[in-house]
Amino acid sequence: MKKPLKTTLLLLILALPLLFYSLYKDRYEDEFAICVMFKDEAPYLKEWIDYHHQVLGASHFYLYNNDSSDNFREVLHPYVKEGLVELIEWKSCEENAIHSEGDGVHWIGYQRGAFNDCLKNRALGRAKWVAVIDIDEFIVPVEGVASFKKMLKKASKGRVGAIELNWLVFGTSNLWDVNSDELMTKQLVLRAPDNHAWHRHTKSIYRPEAVELCNIHNGLLTEEYKHKKPKISEFRIHHYWSGPEKKLREKRNVGLDHMQEFIDEFNVVEDRTILNYLPKNSLF
Repeated sequence: MKKPLKTTLLLLILALPLLFYSLYKDRYEDEFAICVMFKDEAPYLKEWIDYHHQVLGASHFYLYNNDSSDNFREVLHPYVKEGLVELIEWKSCEENAIHSEGDGVHWIGYQRGAFNDCLKNRALGRAKWVAVIDIDEFIVPVEGVASFKKMLKKASKGRVGAIELNWLVFGTSNLWDVNSDELMTKQLVLRAPDNHAWHRHTKSIYRPEAVELCNIHNGLLTEEYKHKKPKISEFRIHHYWSGPEKKLREKRNVGLDHMQEFIDEFNVVEDRTILNYLPKNSLF
């Protein structure tokens, strides 16, 4: 074998590790995952998981159970068995809390603790993007699922560390309860007007390596990363804050007789955008 050829082969062999590194350094087990802390949400878990998995392509869910007493294990069992859901017990104790001045309610510290545990200890190096939302929040790409995947891909090429999506807050739709054989998102179709103050709130999709501290509505990023905020007309989070009236009374401890005017604020605009992504016949 001639010397130049030997030299070329040697260089190729030496370059192989670098080549493989360049090809696989940005490969993650999950391109898009979701983190949430929940408590007594068994009736709503299946719809929420199925929507984000089947529609948006979330391939892993980090579910932090905060002292639930309902049948959530029964609902989650098939997802855990499949490996789609990672169930983490997250009790209300100081060990699991990250408190901040002005939290207002005690559970925010436990929620912040769960989110940071997920991004720093579980999803880091495994998931490329992690949405940190609640069980009553659904990510909705107005212009189609392809636009959502395109947005993540484009953000991945830059130094975007957090994509902030605005809320659109839905009300009871004047329903006492939702039919168990129908999706909640199909039945609750009334929301607050576009200019409602709550729509200024955001939730984020994060690059775990970019996060210095994850708060409830936003996160502090390291210096080399930046925030991106798409237009609400393109991407948003449908926040089913109240649920039907029955859930509102039970979970939010709201005396509707004295707050009907406030509740009516969230039953103004008919919005069926999410129906474009739901099964036409009943459940997922």
